[in-house]
Order: sequence, then C-alpha cells, then structure tokens
Amino acid sequence: MMLICACAWAGPLTQWTLQRQGDKTVYKVQVPCTVAGVLNENGVFGPNVLDQDNYKAIDKSIFDSPWVFTTQFKAQKGQRYALRFEGLNYYADIELNGKLIASRDTTFGPFRTWEFDVTELIKSKNTLKVTLRRAQKGDLNAGYVDWNPRPVDESMGIIRPVTVICTPDVEVQDVFVKPLINPADLSQASFEAQVTLVNRSNKPVSGTVEGKYEGGRFSVPATLAAGETKRITVTEKVQNPRIWWTAELGKPELYHLEAAFCKGGKASHSAGVTFGLRSIESEITPFGHLQFILNGKKVLVKSAGWTDDLFMQDTPESLEAQVKMVADMGLNSIRFENIWGKDHTIYDLCDKYGLMALVGFSCQWEWEDYCGLPETKGYGCINDPASEALAVHYFHDQVIWLRNHPSVIGWLTGSDRIPNPRLEKQYLEDYGKLDYRPYVCSAKSLTSLAGPSGTKMEGPYEYVGPDYWWIDNRSGGNYGFNTETGPGLQMPQLESVKRMVGEKDLWPVGPNWAYHCTASSSAMNNTQFLDSAMKNLYGSATGLEDWMRKAHAMDYDATRSMYEAFRANVPVATGIVQWMLNSAWPSLYWQLYDWYGIPTAGYYGVKAANAPVQAVYNYGDGSVWVVNDGTPESEYEVRMRVYDANSRLVRDEKTSVTSRPRDPWKVFSGIEGPCFVALDVKGNDYCATNFYCIPAQLNRYQWSKADWWGIPMEGYADMRFVSQLPQTSLDMQVKQVEGGYDVTLTNKSGVIAYQNILKALDASGQLIPGTFWTENFFTILPGESRTVHGTLPEGCREARIAFSGWNAKIAE
Repeated sequence: MMLICACAWAGPLTQWTLQRQGDKTVYKVQVPCTVAGVLNENGVFGPNVLDQDNYKAIDKSIFDSPWVFTTQFKAQKGQRYALRFEGLNYYADIELNGKLIASRDTTFGPFRTWEFDVTELIKSKNTLKVTLRRAQKGDLNAGYVDWNPRPVDESMGIIRPVTVICTPDVEVQDVFVKPLINPADLSQASFEAQVTLVNRSNKPVSGTVEGKYEGGRFSVPATLAAGETKRITVTEKVQNPRIWWTAELGKPELYHLEAAFCKGGKASHSAGVTFGLRSIESEITPFGHLQFILNGKKVLVKSAGWTDDLFMQDTPESLEAQVKMVADMGLNSIRFENIWGKDHTIYDLCDKYGLMALVGFSCQWEWEDYCGLPETKGYGCINDPASEALAVHYFHDQVIWLRNHPSVIGWLTGSDRIPNPRLEKQYLEDYGKLDYRPYVCSAKSLTSLAGPSGTKMEGPYEYVGPDYWWIDNRSGGNYGFNTETGPGLQMPQLESVKRMVGEKDLWPVGPNWAYHCTASSSAMNNTQFLDSAMKNLYGSATGLEDWMRKAHAMDYDATRSMYEAFRANVPVATGIVQWMLNSAWPSLYWQLYDWYGIPTAGYYGVKAANAPVQAVYNYGDGSVWVVNDGTPESEYEVRMRVYDANSRLVRDEKTSVTSRPRDPWKVFSGIEGPCFVALDVKGNDYCATNFYCIPAQLNRYQWSKADWWGIPMEGYADMRFVSQLPQTSLDMQVKQVEGGYDVTLTNKSGVIAYQNILKALDASGQLIPGTFWTENFFTILPGESRTVHGTLPEGCREARIAFSGWNAKIAE
C-alpha cells in the first residue's frame, strides 16, 4: 500500500535570513552554513579571500557579536509539531513566534542533536529565530587543528539541517538497520530494523509499524501511552541478498527501507533510510596490528584523511567530484578525523562509490594550545565532569547520526591520545547499545579499557624518499595500520600555485609560500625541509619551473612508493592512510588534490600504485613484485625494461605470473642503479605500467634523531642523473572525442622523456577541475607512442590541451 502522510507539509527548513545582532544588513542564506561562509559568498571579505595572504585581513571582531538566523514556515491545526536541529555551533538561543524554547546555557555544542516539541506554540504562520554565539576557548568545538588556519568565526552557524516534524500523534524518530550477515555464506542475509517511535500526543495511540524494502515488507502492531517513546524491533530475512562491497572487491549494493506508523491505512509519520547488507569485523593480528575484515575477507585499508572546506562551502557537486577522485586513485577508504560534513552527503557518496569510512574524534580536543582546556598526559583535554558529559552526548548523537551507512566500518574515540578511563567507560556502555562496528580507542599505538588500538601514528609528516617505506621498521614503514602519514609538502600544479601565492611572490620561494604551508608553530610551516632535500637529491633549482618539476617528482615517487610498499607487505601491512587527502584552503602541504580541485603529482603516483594488478619496485632490495588486493586469480605477463643513465636499454625481461588477491609475488631482482626501470603488466584486456628512476645508493636516515614530524637525512640518494636527462621533443596529436580528448604522444628519439604533464585549460588559462586523465606525470620511452584519455567534467564541452615536460618539448 502507499503510505500517505496526514500533514500538509513537513521537512527541512533551508531558506533563512541572517544578520548580525544590532546590524541592519540582512543576508539571504541557505542552511546549513556558517556565518563566515555566508559573508564570503556575499563578497564581504573581498574576492579570492583565501588566495595569497588575504585571509589575514579579515576582521574577526565581527564574530564576537551574536548572529541571528530567521526563517518562516506554515502549519495547520490539529497536528503535533517538533523541531529537529542536527548541528548548532556553538551557543544557541532558539525562539519560535517570540517564545524562547531553548537557551544557550543548555543548548550548545556542534555535535548535539536537539528535538523540541513545539505544538503549543504553533500558528498558521510561524517565525523561527536562532541566535548563535561562537565557541570560546575551552569549548569542544569542531576544528581544523593546525593543518590549516582557524576559521575566523570558529565555524559559527547552523551547520547541519533543521527539520519541521509534523504528525497527528506518533513520530518515527529514528530507524536503524543492523545487517545480520554470515560471512561464510553470503547467499543468505537478514537485517534487524529498530524503529524508534515517539507519541507526541496526550493520549494512548495504537497502530502498526509498516516497513517496505526491496523484496519485502513487514507490519508490527504498536501501542504507545501518552508521551511514550518506544522502540520496535523487527528481524527480516532478505531473499537473494545483494551484498555491499568496496569497489575493488565487488559492487556497493544498497537497499532502502521506508518505515511508517500507520492508523487506518494512513501514515502518521514516516522515515526512510538507505542501508547495505555487509558484515564488518576487526581483529588484532598475530603481529599486533588492527585488521578489518569485510564480508569475511581481510582488506588492506588504502585511505587518506578528509577535511571540510574552511568556510564549510562544499556542495553536493563538489563532494561528488572529490569522491570520484578518491575512487579514480584506486583508494578504498576515507578517514574522517572529525565528524565532518554539513549533512549526510559525503557519507552517502562513500556508500554509493564503495569506499570504507573510518570516523571518529579529532586531536583538536587533545592539545591544550588548540582546545584551551588543561591537558592531561595521555588523555588530552576532556577530563572535567562538564566536558566529559558533553563528549558522551556528542558520541551518542553522532553514532546514531552515522550508523546506517554501510561505508562506516569503525569508530575512533581518540586520535593522538585515548579517552580517560572514566570517560571511555561511558563511551563503551553507550556504544554497546547503539552500534555493532569495531571500536578503536586511538589512532596511535595505545591501549585503553577497550584493549590495544592495533594502530600506529609515528609519522612521518615531512618529506622522506621513496625508499623509506621499504626500509623503515620502527616508525611509518610498511607494516601495521598506519593511520596518518605522508611525504609532507605536496606541491600543486603551477597554475594553482600562482593563484595561492601570487605572481609577484613566485620566485624565489618565500614568505607567501610559507603562509600556505601548515599552521603548525613547531614544524612544517615553510618549504625549507623540501628545499634542502631537493638540492641534495637533484641539484639546486635553476628557477621556478625547475623547482616545481623537482617538487612534483619527489611527491610522485614518495607517495606512490608508500602505497606500493604496504600492498607488497600484506598480511603484515593492514592499513595506510595518507595525511591528507584534501585541503580546507589553498595549501602546499598534505594533499592528493588541491583546494581548487586539481590533482597533484602525488595523485597520479597513487593512481599508478593502486592499479588493480600492478608491478612495483622494492627499493629495499632492488626487486620487482606483483601486487593484487582484490582482483580474482588470473595469469599476467610482466615485462621489465632497464635503461642506463644514458637511456640505453640494458635489460629486457618477461615472465608470467598467476596473480592472486593478497599474495604479493617477487618476479625480478638484481636491479642496480643508477638506471631507469619500466614495468608493464598485461592480461586479458588489462594493462598497467610503472616507471622508476633508481639511484645507485639509498638515502641514509638519522634514525636516532627521529621526531614526531619525521626523520632527518644524513645522506641523500644521487638523483642528478635524472636532472641531466638531455632535452628531447615529442610529437603530440590531440583528438576531441565524446566527453573529452585523446592525446597521443610519440617519442621518436633515443632519450627517455620523463614526467610529461597534460593540462586541460579553460579560456582564462586555468586548469579545469574535475578533468580525469587515465594517467599523467607519465614517462615516454624511446621509440614509444602512448595515448592518454582526458575526460572533461559534465557540462564542459571543450578545453585547450597544453603540455609540460621534464626534459621534453612538443615538436613544432
């Protein structure tokens, strides 16, 4: 039967006005949003406020005042009404039709969910006013830590949806679907639906809970006393179940359940949820490492760390573009070190694209200089009764908010620290009632009431060479579950650098570059570490373009090698999280694509590293391995070509290998530099390539001087043979095809053409975000011709295709 709501209207309130208290200027806004985001959209801060050093000029004092959000909605008599607020930041006074229904002394904190019965205040036309004050020092606010500058308004605003709930009596307040899967037999599956009902009337109500989903439906009688809240639990067996997988292992299948409370064939109120049928478990391996198990299969988590936009101005379109890039790189996960998002969109997209999501609390509450509360060694800043109570409320509300997403595989309640035992006991008691996923006490190698985390967080966060990941056995190297690490400064492409630094400050590298590094006061706040490594590896840069190409090469090689090393070392390696995936503002550090949506060199290194079946170079012993994380067993031909420093082919070998998931296999060895190594893997309708510049000696690290940010070097690999590649020329043919371009590059010379970059530019000469190249920053061997496809974003019909090369120009 069709479920019909008795109310004329109910739903999210999105259209509001905003004004500073006491100010006559009124802005039309769409909620969710932050105050600073609204002002930015309305040009108050001037154009391109995040570029160069414009952000410094914002007058923060305007956010010391309260800001008032106002909206109106219609209602009808004879109904019960409630208002639901999913994210108010930070202190909120809420008025309906001039009556205060909640005040800032009790209604505060961005990760609380609030619901108020407002029936007695409802009129035919209603005015809702929310007055917000920003977070203060010591408040448990959302935050960007020292990765980026602090939001000028501390993210003050209505940062998640506000919803009008209308019912004649009973509200369906929450629907939770818990999958019941036996990993040993995925041909059968069930789920448990928990439907929470609230009787908002002043009399008993009887009816049925009606549920409908693909392939089934259920009906359960329910009676509620006046004002009663009751949970109805139903277990359903699903016929011919479709199982949710990560994209590398299968299809991310999804279901939808609609649940309603009905009387006489009419729905008083209903709620729908999307869910997936899958099992998720974890274990601590014999090596002491956290291992996630999806539908009975152990998975290597290949991930990167997410951040929201600094003004919280992400849109559904921008979020989907980013998630598509994550999938394009062959990653299978995103780590959310914060309960990010203005709504469920980013998590919905993880569900849709088959990406695991590891969520939890950020280190922003663990460091006194950021949080403002006294820090307790080992436990961070949440140690007084009021803060603990608020954190427990946060945890409760956010677990409920996210628990229907099949992409969410686990919760971390600590980052650099663990919760104190008193606090964690409350977390664990609540979590056991609310969810079934693995609970992880910390992103670091720590032990709490819940047991060992099985994770590690030993860096590095600053540049290391590609050999590091293969030879380190004490910090960030290729073992265990590394929750955050990476090669530090990951240089955007030149077009982006010009925008964020400014044309006048491009060369030499100077203060405006440092301003767009991290906001840390202790490290990673300038380019000096990379500068020094670059000079010692490749030789001094001769100018901006030379500096940029060397920075790109360092990023590509180091970031690629990180993922390759972990892939080649399963089952000892269980997870790797690049720090980070994206940036909250235009930045030079920690990103696989920049704030403008343009991939870095590291992006394409990661994409090469994560090809489904790939041949990778082991810097530790000079060998080549074939890696495979989830592709079914099959035969492949692997070819290795070794060129000397003068681009002469000195070794050409082929072998056949049966590649199986999670079964790395050594295929070649005895490679000695300096040389160039080209690797190809071919199978039925499959081809993957890889290319390496191998020095004669590895980097030498000062292991005894390792710090939290990384490891200094005492000796450098000599990469000058790469810098000394002779200049050459390529023929380029560009063919416009449906949705984009095919670009064919041909190298008729006897010289290797290294790190060739294709660019899709708009009419103003800017790179077009959302352009997907099948490969980029790639190498063309002597005598080789290669065709690369570029797909333009939807709605973009044409572009100017440009070229930049390490040692190649396009022939006239």
